[in-house]
Amino acid sequence: MMRKSVMQLKMKEPRAKRLARARSWLQAALCAGVMISLTGVGSRAWASDADGAEFFQQSLDRESEGKLKDAITALEQLPPARRDVYVAVVRRAWLMYRLGQFESSVDAYRKAVALAPRSLEARVGMLLPQAALRRWTDSEATAREALAIEPNNYTANLRLAFAYYNLGRFAQAATLYRKLRDLYPSDHDVRSGLGWSLLKLGRSQEAAQEFKDLLAINPSHVLAKQGLTATGLGR
Repeated sequence: MMRKSVMQLKMKEPRAKRLARARSWLQAALCAGVMISLTGVGSRAWASDADGAEFFQQSLDRESEGKLKDAITALEQLPPARRDVYVAVVRRAWLMYRLGQFESSVDAYRKAVALAPRSLEARVGMLLPQAALRRWTDSEATAREALAIEPNNYTANLRLAFAYYNLGRFAQAATLYRKLRDLYPSDHDVRSGLGWSLLKLGRSQEAAQEFKDLLAINPSHVLAKQGLTATGLGR
């Protein structure tokens, strides 16, 4: 009986409640000043538009189920005046990235930036497909734009260091990774990036220490194991 009661608690959320949650999310985006329409139609109309909120919620639901193409299709069902609103464009960009449509994702993120020039979210999001396309110069520029908006943003700083590394600017990468390590000493990506940057600079002992410190945190970290072996200073 107890098991049945628990299952009953997991019943699907009522449609009205899901729509209210979607409208609330859209209204919050409006209050943050990020929703701008290409057509000039204000997002306040969307926040009170049941159909628009429902399709947006359907997109969220389909993504949570792993149905990414259906999540994009749901966005395409939005009323025409709503499809080019910032929050729909940036969501489409994210879904395209998840589908491996990296060029289209970058284009959509650029469109989102044009809609909301001070958007941090769109720029940080764009760093993902740019990295997938190995466009490191573009990635550096995008990260710098994001940091001009929020200088201490973790993701933008991490991606900037990663761009430096892939552009062969290992000293700049090491400097930035070290700053991030001091802020996030247990971060695997930061310690791995610092270790490899130091290794590329010929500073094997420092690199080995970073890899050892990372392996103390995560003994199975593959890149740390490979890096430590490459230093020739393994255990």
